[in-house]
Amino acid sequence: MGPSWLLWTVVVTVLLLTRAAPLEASRFCGHLEFWNSNKRCCSSCLQRFGPPACPADYEFAENCGLNDFGDTVAHPFKECSPGYCNPNGTELCSQCNSGATAPTHMESPRRTHKHCRKKPIPPKEVCPLKPEEAGVSSSPGRWSLRQTTQNEVSSRRAFVPPSVLPLAVLPLFLVLLLILAVVLLSLFKRKVRSHPCSSLAGPQYPSTSVHWPCPGSLEGLGSGNRGKTSLLQLSSWEFQSLASQPLSRLLDELEVLEELIMLLDPEPGPSGSMAYGTTRHLAARYGLPATWSTFVYSLRPNRSPLRALIEMVVAREPSATLGQLGMYLAQLGRTDALQVLSKLG
Repeated sequence: MGPSWLLWTVVVTVLLLTRAAPLEASRFCGHLEFWNSNKRCCSSCLQRFGPPACPADYEFAENCGLNDFGDTVAHPFKECSPGYCNPNGTELCSQCNSGATAPTHMESPRRTHKHCRKKPIPPKEVCPLKPEEAGVSSSPGRWSLRQTTQNEVSSRRAFVPPSVLPLAVLPLFLVLLLILAVVLLSLFKRKVRSHPCSSLAGPQYPSTSVHWPCPGSLEGLGSGNRGKTSLLQLSSWEFQSLASQPLSRLLDELEVLEELIMLLDPEPGPSGSMAYGTTRHLAARYGLPATWSTFVYSLRPNRSPLRALIEMVVAREPSATLGQLGMYLAQLGRTDALQVLSKLG
């Protein structure tokens, strides 16, 4: 399960959250009512909020902008549809220059009609006269009242229900959190996969792709190899020179190759303990199957398995280096073979 799996999780989570929080209408009350969760009955929007305020082009929103939990999901009032006005401050707008009221929305069959006890309706605010209606007698006081009313209406248009904000911010917060987790996981995997030694890095060998282990880590690998030669005797410059030399050079250095063959090819007899760090294990590091190792070991003593392994690797990957061989020997804990290989440095 890599970063791609986490990315798909982010997408699915966002879709589920988007569908899980729709702003639905009330399931219990009509268009001009809201559900009173305390009394468990439907109350009139007109009794709670009073008639729509001036100017006369507003009507009640569906369920007064309240859901069945009592949360505000929209403003209680909304503007009239084009061609409709509300000069009398009724619950719904009507066609301009006509006394007919706009038809109410059809009620859902699943909604109940249990109404709460009626309360007094708040009085309607007195609308100020328009400038053309007031004529020359318009006073600054009326203009200020009209300006105040317009400011109230404009503030209503910019109204953002406080309960809507958490619904919109929560999916965004989860997306950012999951993206941050994907980035941190990718960085952690890269750090685990690569552990280069800083003392070997530099412009002298920019093209090498082999990360040679640090001398301290090599010493730790070699400490459990029956107390053999310590890797502290091998200087870092010898490792650096091996990292850039081709593996095919080992086929030309017959003396060094013979010493490595004597160290890596032998395997214990039927009664001996299981050997570790032989040519068979080295072949597995290069990605060769166990059947290939069994075949080349069957050719002994006429043919050396280590020599056959080096020839196979060079033929398959001409860019292979002695540094890669040294890294595998260090991972296998063969400090004695590393000591011999350092002669080529």
